[in-house]
Amino acid sequence: MATIKGIYELIKKDQLEGKEINSFEQAIVDAVEAEQFTTTKEVNLTFIKNKDGGEDGNY
Repeated sequence: MATIKGIYELIKKDQLEGKEINSFEQAIVDAVEAEQFTTTKEVNLTFIKNKDGGEDGNY
């Protein structure tokens, strides 16, 4: 069974050899490259005030 990453690598190899790629192959390349270069991360935070602390929440 092929993986998207494997297909991406085959398409990039074809591009380097000068072969034309179709719009479906270009969509795969665009999606993989967009995912590889993501620089944001999702972060979840919880703030608990005054848990085991003084009036200002400090220890």
